[in-house]
Formats: sequence, structure tokens, C-alpha cells
Amino acid sequence: MSEQVVINSLEFAQQGKRLQGEIAVADLSRLQEYLHSSGGGLSYTLSGKIGENAKPYLVCTVQGELALQCQRCLDALAFKLDIVSTLELVENADDFLPLEGEEDSADAIPVNPAMDVPALVEEEVLLSLPIAPLHPLAECAAANYRRLSGLGEANPFGVLAKLKK
Repeated sequence: MSEQVVINSLEFAQQGKRLQGEIAVADLSRLQEYLHSSGGGLSYTLSGKIGENAKPYLVCTVQGELALQCQRCLDALAFKLDIVSTLELVENADDFLPLEGEEDSADAIPVNPAMDVPALVEEEVLLSLPIAPLHPLAECAAANYRRLSGLGEANPFGVLAKLKK
């Protein structure tokens, strides 16, 4: 089990702190349903900063590789992660809405005096996953099976076309 890392997010950002670590993929419980296998680990870096607008930010980077499940053939699909997220820390709900003309390049999250860093990393990974991971068609076992079995790209409405004549 990975070590539980907790920070005061506002203090972390204001002091410009930096935190690096590794998380085992098997320890990310909400991610498990999307995986073909839960081996390996992810490396992360969390940095705090004060932006040009004097607002506190966290910059979360995550690198690694996940074994997702291809939704076409159900085999393992290697998915490379290289996430860089800028998160603006806000103290009240009104600050979540971007002001008119304000650039919306950072996501907003609430200030948390006991922020769970592995949970934040897991959330960023979940947000980066594709809706339906698929191998490229030429590499997919299901597409190769259809081609080798002679099924090809049969039109399911072909029988209806014959009835029309």
C-alpha cells in the first residue's frame, strides 16, 4: 500500500513547495475498472505557485503507462500518460466561475487544509482517460479476426438492398 500523503493545499501553493513520488497502479481503487491489469506504477510531481494574477495554483504532472482494456477486442492496450494539469485553488463557490474575458486555462479546485495527494493524482489520471480506448484498427485482434475469417466489412443492410430490387 502506498504511503498516504496529505498537504495543506493553500499553504503548499503560497510557499512554492514541490513534492515528488510514486504511486502503485494497484493502489488506485477508482481506476481499477478501466484497467486490463493493475501492474506498474505512476510517478507524479506536485508544485505550488502563485500566478501572475496573485492567485494560488497547483501544477500536477503524472507520467507512466497503464494497461487499459481495448473496447473492440478486450485485450490489453498500452496507454502512455504524460499529464500536466494547472489547478487554481479557490476558497468560495463564486470563484469557480470564470470572469468575463478571463482565460480558462486552469481548472479550479477548492482549497483543502488536508488534501489527499494520491486521490488528486488519481482524479487527474481518470480525467485523462479516453472514453472508449481502442487499438488502431490495423493492430486490433478483433479487426484481424474479421479480416482472416472472411467476414470483412460486411454491410448489415446488404440483405435489405437485395429485397428492394
